[in-house]
Amino acid sequence: MTVKQAYDMFMAEQKMRGNSADTISYYKITLNMFIDFCGEDLDIDDLDVLLFKQYQLFLSDTKNIKRVSIRTYARAVRVFYRYLYFEDMLDIDINKLRLMKADKTVILPLSDNEVKQLLDYFGESDLNIRDKLICMLMLDCGLRRGEVVKLKFGDVDFINDTMLINGKGAKQRIVPFGTSTKQQLNKYLSIRCSEHRSSTDSFFLTKDDLPITGNTIKMLFQDLKSECGISRIYPHLLRHTFATNYIYNGGNLEVLRVLMGHSSVNITQIYIHLAAQMHIINDKFNSHLDTLI
Repeated sequence: MTVKQAYDMFMAEQKMRGNSADTISYYKITLNMFIDFCGEDLDIDDLDVLLFKQYQLFLSDTKNIKRVSIRTYARAVRVFYRYLYFEDMLDIDINKLRLMKADKTVILPLSDNEVKQLLDYFGESDLNIRDKLICMLMLDCGLRRGEVVKLKFGDVDFINDTMLINGKGAKQRIVPFGTSTKQQLNKYLSIRCSEHRSSTDSFFLTKDDLPITGNTIKMLFQDLKSECGISRIYPHLLRHTFATNYIYNGGNLEVLRVLMGHSSVNITQIYIHLAAQMHIINDKFNSHLDTLI
């Protein structure tokens, strides 16, 4: 069997599992990069650990990308290898499929001043009201970009101040929102529910009354990056900021895992470190040496 034939089987399996369009697109892009590297006529018997390492080195040597991106591309290939292994089509030691070490970078969540700066940027036009609410949902509820796009009108519970979120892997969760977000929701609803607007169930609409897409949010953050004065801003940074503040203010790690829609608390634990970094930045340092001198 060739790599291309195995790829077709793998992609059919992902669709059968009900994976999201974003996940399908991720595998399609990343695995076709790998197939371009090794050749679609390569026999799957030649897919070994050495080739997996060589592919990562190839990306490192020929692509002007960070190691974290290389890990993202290689992670899809590792899933592909594992699929073939568990389907008894590949005989290798899958425990040796190690990803290249990532660059050691510190993720700095938005400071309180930066959050205020971001929210103060928006005016009172219809699109500004919508876009400010999108940012507030990421900051106040920890929503992913795709979860904002998929939000439906009926998912918002204004009685209990919660939302039903359809997350990755068709997993649903309930998240609460605060008073400020509720006020912005009501402001947006006065626009969203006006008589001339679309009757679609999608919560967020474009200026043409069509459901927003991931590209809508991408363009929003491109504009914010150049205009609001925070050059490092991107959608997931707002989600990081929510989670870091939750732990910083004494929140429970397991509850945060549920709020974030993580499958494992191991993923959520990164925010303990980020909250500790925030304490270092914000809190007065009590130097033991100062008490001695």
